[in-house]
Amino acid sequence: MNSQNIKLQRKTSMTYFDLIAWVTENKKIIEGCIIDNVFLVQNSENTYIFKLHCSGRDQDLIIEPGKRINLTKYNYPKISSPKITILRELVREDIITDIHIIDKERIVVLELRRDGKKIIAELLPRGVLVITDKNNKILFTSENKEFKDRIIKSGETYKPPPTLQPRKEDIEKLIKNGNIAKALGIPQEVVSYLNLQDSLFDPEIAKSKVDNLEKSLLSGKIIPCMIKDVTVVPFKLNGCEEYQKFNDALDEYFYNIIQKELIERYSKKISEEKQKIMNTIKQLEESIKEYENKEKTYQEIANTVLLKAYEIDQLLSEQKQKNNKKIILNLNGVEVELDTSLTATKNAEKFFDKAKEYKRKIAKALESLSELKERLEKIEKQELEKQNEIKLILRKKEWYEKYRWSISRNGFLIIAGKDASQNESIVRKFLKDNDIFLHADIVGAPATVIFTQDKTINDEDIYDAAVMAACYSKAWKLDLAAVDVFWVFGNQVSKSPPSGEYLNKGSFMIYGKKNFVKNVKLELALGIVINGNTATIVVGSEEAVASKTKFYVIIAPGDDDKDKISQKILKVFARSLPEISGINALKVEIEDKIPGKSKIVKTSVTYNS
Repeated sequence: MNSQNIKLQRKTSMTYFDLIAWVTENKKIIEGCIIDNVFLVQNSENTYIFKLHCSGRDQDLIIEPGKRINLTKYNYPKISSPKITILRELVREDIITDIHIIDKERIVVLELRRDGKKIIAELLPRGVLVITDKNNKILFTSENKEFKDRIIKSGETYKPPPTLQPRKEDIEKLIKNGNIAKALGIPQEVVSYLNLQDSLFDPEIAKSKVDNLEKSLLSGKIIPCMIKDVTVVPFKLNGCEEYQKFNDALDEYFYNIIQKELIERYSKKISEEKQKIMNTIKQLEESIKEYENKEKTYQEIANTVLLKAYEIDQLLSEQKQKNNKKIILNLNGVEVELDTSLTATKNAEKFFDKAKEYKRKIAKALESLSELKERLEKIEKQELEKQNEIKLILRKKEWYEKYRWSISRNGFLIIAGKDASQNESIVRKFLKDNDIFLHADIVGAPATVIFTQDKTINDEDIYDAAVMAACYSKAWKLDLAAVDVFWVFGNQVSKSPPSGEYLNKGSFMIYGKKNFVKNVKLELALGIVINGNTATIVVGSEEAVASKTKFYVIIAPGDDDKDKISQKILKVFARSLPEISGINALKVEIEDKIPGKSKIVKTSVTYNS
């Protein structure tokens, strides 16, 4: 029997073998990174995003205790919280100096330069994220937990969970029953990969194979592979899709899980609220039906009493003389109690009054029913909106999205640095001889590059890039209307200063003739591009953005801060695309693309007031 044909259970967390493969692959990438910021993933209970700055590149490290750790290209919705504020104070601006695994367990440690602090992420069941000092004293924990052998709480000394060694007889029993994975303490997918599920099973040979796999992964012999919705592994299994990097396979696999979990978690909360409203609606509808029946009954009784008033008055008179205060009559199959002190007409009025009372109850209940149905409709709309929000923003980011970026009207990629480190990175790593380098003619501007791909660039594309160079320069904050931008070819840009001189980080020498684009207006277009379930905010010149979407705004330096102007932009997009729900989730992305205080000077769609 081929072990690789054994059905695997759906993976919900990284295994030890996944972890050593990931650390081996990404150790050099992570070490030396600065922690710029920390966020919590919105609507998740315990998923953290560490925004890293690594040698001119921005990376998002996602840590989900009990599940996974990986660099992510997905744009998860991020929030802050009081807990995150504490975490930020402990690790922000610190540098990761080392990353390693504790005691062959699913526990990864990121050592920090400042004061010997450590970030410890446990990927074990009921695992936690903790920050410790150099003496292993816990400074922060994602959750307080108390186990038989250890306490996870601020102020306590951090101890990893003890490793339990199974008894020899228990192992033999497990092997006899065919439970090789549990006997060896390894995942079923490793048993499958190493073909250990065999009638001629030998524990010593099996242990040797497992050790060799571990050594192989530690040496970098990794074959990233994913079976969609089943598992992701650093070795090849039957029917799996191979990836270039194990991190990318992990990112893709757990993205699909978290997307479903975020939607399910929110839907569960909404479903509970919906169920309460639906139960109330059902009760009200039953009450309305009952009220309608009673109104009809009392109306019919009153009409019958009036119709037979002469006969009933005689009966009432007779019974009154006999000192009977009440009489029971059967009117059209309904037993009715009448007051002998009143005439038939007065008795009928009492039944009419009761009918009116139930009519009022019906009106009131119908009003409440209408309100509840409106509320239910609103909640269902919110649910759909939230699901769309999650789908809209949980999209994979391209490599260039860590920079300022645009696509020219003729399809050329433009990137610009957000700071000196990125400026340095753009020129050192990406600028080729035939690419075009642009810079606003002002101190404090991004290094901007058009990637020509050795094709001829025309003035339109240069202008599109000049708008990016101008708008993200200091000129915006100085509230200027326009600024000149110069451009040169890549082979005219150098990091080598003249003899005896020094260039600051992010500064460059320009040799030869500069070409100028004069008076580039500080007007930046922001547009929204919908692609299936995802949305992207694009920026650039009006012409560049208009070539991608008909829904955009143009902003210029103004008085509204980023928060206020982004809200105004969202309102424009919401009115432009009423059929697309969840657009509000793009607020953070819009804010990130706004150069500074702004005003809207134009929208692509005219609205009637």
